Amino acid sequence: MPTQDSDYNLLESVVREIGGDDAIKVAGLLNPKEETTDEAIAAGAEMKLNAVRKILYRLYDARLAEFRRIRDKSTGWFIYFWRLKPNRVEELVINRKKTVYRKLKARLDYEKRFHFFKCDQDYCPRYIFDEAMENNFKCPECSNELKAFNNEEIIEKLSKKVDELYKSLMESGVDIDHLDTGAKDDLGQIIATGKVAATIDSESLLGSD
Repeated sequence: MPTQDSDYNLLESVVREIGGDDAIKVAGLLNPKEETTDEAIAAGAEMKLNAVRKILYRLYDARLAEFRRIRDKSTGWFIYFWRLKPNRVEELVINRKKTVYRKLKARLDYEKRFHFFKCDQDYCPRYIFDEAMENNFKCPECSNELKAFNNEEIIEKLSKKVDELYKSLMESGVDIDHLDTGAKDDLGQIIATGKVAATIDSESLLGSD
C-alpha cells in the first residue's frame, strides 16, 4: 500500500476493518500505478486464490481497488488485473482524519468544560461535579471516596493531537468550521452519556469511527 508514512496507519486501519490481517497482506501487494494479477497476489501473500479474490472484491466494494479483465484466448478464462485506486485512498484517509478530529475535538471540549472526580480504583469511571455531589462524593461502583481528578495530562495529549489533525486537514482544504460544528454535536452526546473512562489513549482513536 504505497502511501505517505503519516497516513499509513489510517489507511491500514481502514483495510483491516474490511478484511483483517489478510486484507493488509493483499493490499500491500497492490500498487496504484501498476496492475497485478490476483494469481500474483496470491503467490506473494502465500494465500489461497479464492481467499485473495474475496478480499479483492471487498476492497473493490469499498472503492479502494479497481480491476480490468481480459479473456485468455487459449483457455477462454478471464484474467483479472488489479490496482489500488489512489484517489479513493486519499479520500478515505481524509475522511478518517475528519472523523477522528471531530471525536477528539469534542472530547477535548468536554475535558475543558467540566471538573471531574474519581475514586482510587482504576476500573471505576470518573464523574462530573454534579454527579459526584448527587452521590455524596462516594463512588457508585465501589463506595470509595470520590476525589478531584487532575485531567491536565489528558487535555495536553488531546490538544496536541487535535492541533496535528487541524493542520493536516487545513492543508487538504477541508472545511474546519463544519467539522467544529459537528464536534459540538458530538460533545452533546458525550455529555448525555455521563460516564467517561478515567484515561484516554488518543492514538488508539485513529481507528475509530
